[in-house]
Amino acid sequence: MTEEEERQLFAEMFRHLDRIEPWLKRMDPAGPHERPQERSTLSRDNKETHPYQLSQAAWHALSHAVDHLHCLRTVLKDAHVMHMYAPYSLARAALENASAAVWLLAPDDRAERVRRRLRFAALDIKGGEAVRELLGAPEGRKSAEARIEQLREIARRRGVDPKTAVRRLTYGEIVEAAGDTMPGGRVPFVLTWKMCSAIAHGDFWATINVASQEEIPGAPSGLAHLKITADPKTLFFTVFFAVSMTAAGWRLYDDRSRRIRT
Repeated sequence: MTEEEERQLFAEMFRHLDRIEPWLKRMDPAGPHERPQERSTLSRDNKETHPYQLSQAAWHALSHAVDHLHCLRTVLKDAHVMHMYAPYSLARAALENASAAVWLLAPDDRAERVRRRLRFAALDIKGGEAVRELLGAPEGRKSAEARIEQLREIARRRGVDPKTAVRRLTYGEIVEAAGDTMPGGRVPFVLTWKMCSAIAHGDFWATINVASQEEIPGAPSGLAHLKITADPKTLFFTVFFAVSMTAAGWRLYDDRSRRIRT
């Protein structure tokens, strides 16, 4: 890649990252707090899932996605630093959280949206309980099992199978389902997520496929000495898919928040 090609690539990457500006304003604690309009799909969803409001979970996920994209832009555009591996961890967090928002909001069937919100809550409860046990801390006012039973009861009231409402959930499932809603399907989003996760774990296969390589002579037979450098082309596509999923999440949030005209 020539210097001019690299400059153009970064300019395009920054164009995508600059899409976060209106999202940052929406997240500003000093700004007006947006709530779903009365008689909107989300306002009804919130009543169905109370106290585990669907809009709150989606907003929370989107705010995490935007915050990580903002950090990534700050490092790349403002600080002019291109790390080899760290940007992929930021992009992964953005993609995961944006996918969670899309996963929660995308189904047209309200019962499925309720089910997904309850499964997401169960995932959070179980994660918090694991940390409590690790620390040997006392149980809170309500035990984890009592809170899980509360989710089952909400499911029963809403005509949702209580077993499926607390069924095990993984981010792999979330990213795959969210990717299915996007133009071109799940493959580029799942691939990006897996690649970023592998980089975060330090997996060799991801390093070899993500970074630019230059073989250095003098390695013993059967081995290779490689000079590894950051590859802006790979990072560009990672940023593109993370921003695209975040934009889809905000669109869904706004669509579900508008009052239904009758």
